Amino acid sequence: MLADLLYLLWPYQIFRSVVFRGGMAFLTTYLAIVLLMPPLIRLFRRKGITADFRPASPARKPYMGAKPIMGGGLLIVVILLAVLLWVDLNQFVVALLLILVAFGVIGALDDLAKVRQRRRVEAGLEARKDYTDKADGVSGRLRLAAEFAVAAVVVLGLYLFVNIDGHLVVPFVPLKWWYPYLPRTLFIPFMVLVIVAGANAVNLTDGMDTLATVPILTCAVFVAAVAYVGSDPDWAVRLKVPALSPDLKELIIIAAAVLSAGFAFLRFNAPPAMITMGDLGALSLGSTIATMFIFAKVELFLPLVGGVFVLTTLSTIIQRGFFKLMLWWKGREVATRVRFFYRAPYHHHLQALWTYHEEERAVDSVWVAFLKKLGIDPPGAEDQLDRAEDVNSRVVWRMHMISLWLLVLTLIVYFKVR
Repeated sequence: MLADLLYLLWPYQIFRSVVFRGGMAFLTTYLAIVLLMPPLIRLFRRKGITADFRPASPARKPYMGAKPIMGGGLLIVVILLAVLLWVDLNQFVVALLLILVAFGVIGALDDLAKVRQRRRVEAGLEARKDYTDKADGVSGRLRLAAEFAVAAVVVLGLYLFVNIDGHLVVPFVPLKWWYPYLPRTLFIPFMVLVIVAGANAVNLTDGMDTLATVPILTCAVFVAAVAYVGSDPDWAVRLKVPALSPDLKELIIIAAAVLSAGFAFLRFNAPPAMITMGDLGALSLGSTIATMFIFAKVELFLPLVGGVFVLTTLSTIIQRGFFKLMLWWKGREVATRVRFFYRAPYHHHLQALWTYHEEERAVDSVWVAFLKKLGIDPPGAEDQLDRAEDVNSRVVWRMHMISLWLLVLTLIVYFKVR
């Protein structure tokens, strides 16, 4: 580790400080991504690493082709290298890096399958489905099976080599009132479920430029704060939070690298995005963040600070469930016309709300009708926007503001509401 080498050369205590090492991990990650991402984008454009059925313009300037995917691959590699340079390796760090790489491989296989299917369609070897604008990847069931298998292997390995505490911190409930304990037979599947759910929630949210990146940043800030306070016995007692293993202070280094990678990625993913992270980045970062929450004993706070991920996932489940219910109850014609949301996930519903339509909508939303009864009217024509870019910007920034408010709220709940 680079910090150890520096300490050997100049025995100053600052080189052992987690704040110094976290800051250096932040700078290392940011500079590496900013320098390496532009040539990667140009390479992916030339190679056609995209899932969109949109041919690239032969002209060098301006680029009019589809956005490349798999930009998360660079994020994972740089995070991995930065962490190895500045972290004190322990069992928790090794487990997190295994999760980061393993879920990245699963996401990469899915992204590569999309690229392959797009190329087959463009070559006339496979028919394109008329209702899709992007190529399909690996079967959802196969991908989920691989995710559960990887998460189970890592979690079982942790129980063999690390003493994992099965106690849960319940939001809004003081520890002296209720500090429930899950035995190993329940906590192992619970951990696996949290990791897989976190990975797929981030993947679902990654449907608009920067939409998933900012909630990842807020989650990283929260878990870093919890790890810093909880791994210090004096601070833990003073703020009445669970005392964590001193080894978990190294989560700060990983969180700093993830935070830096997110900030650097925003330079290239801000609307209009030059590249997207793809399933590779979304699954990898989502599973890593979820695992960090488990280690810091704040897994039940993940739905709070990561509320945007929860909203995206729940809105998708509700939309599909409502469609199947209406299909069974009223038939396909009604099910096609009456939806719970205009579109799902919820950010696409907001897109539909803020987009100006001269003609009457072909779909009725039960959610909009419910809000009207509560006196909350949808945006009028004078507040709607005509250009898709403007609509997307408004939706994304509103979701980002929600993420920031949820971060502040969750910090208050965890550290002060006892």
